[in-house]
Amino acid sequence: MARRLLHKPPTIDRLKSLMGYTGGENGLDVFLARNCLDVVVWHDDFLGDTVTGDATAPGVYEVKTGADGAIDILADQTNGVAEIRASNENGDDNEYCGVSLPELNWTADRHAWMAARLAIDAITTVKVEVGFTDVTTDAGAVNVLATPTATADDCALWVFDTDDTAYWQCYGAKGATPATKIEDGLAPVAGTFETLLVQLEDTSARFMRLDQYGNLTYTSAWMADAITAADKLSPWIFVQLRAGTIDRNIQLDMLHVEQLRTTTE
Repeated sequence: MARRLLHKPPTIDRLKSLMGYTGGENGLDVFLARNCLDVVVWHDDFLGDTVTGDATAPGVYEVKTGADGAIDILADQTNGVAEIRASNENGDDNEYCGVSLPELNWTADRHAWMAARLAIDAITTVKVEVGFTDVTTDAGAVNVLATPTATADDCALWVFDTDDTAYWQCYGAKGATPATKIEDGLAPVAGTFETLLVQLEDTSARFMRLDQYGNLTYTSAWMADAITAADKLSPWIFVQLRAGTIDRNIQLDMLHVEQLRTTTE
């Protein structure tokens, strides 16, 4: 007779009894907790033919565009790649495309985190946002980056905006009040994949970055007053043109989102 595949439900409580799970920063127990039934997981490697269409189909994303921006899966890409385009034509100043999961299913008090592996085709005249926001229909969660103002009431994002600097910045807003930005001079490289992570913990946020090979190259300090703990959120990736008729695209290799199923143990 074959061994039982399931002896007891794979929960964090069971993990505690096996490994003394504490929920701390390090350890195999924390790594294994991601496989428990207590954790909600969304993962997309964009291996299908389309990401939009039938509203009941798995993997459908909500798209907010000012004109003709779009997201499509590119054909025959290693590992699967979707492309988010601010414009399908020549584009105009401030044309944009924002992509999110269609419902607000994630919260900071469940310690939600997300990761997106992406590449920007060119790093001039462009704005990009990657992280969580509380509105999926905004023309950008961040209104002005240089002297921070928010469009979204609550958001925590990596933001790259050439109207301000040539570097990624870490941005948060709690109840429409921006937190103190984190600016550590991290520049994207055109056409080169990197993975950006945003981790939420109650009213704080932390930002991490992996290079094209998956090596952790940056971890920010915790940003205080970055988000409202119980506000409902969605993962969000946004691209906007910043000048003339030059189009800008994001190639998206992977999107991963997790959170605890409950706010208490």
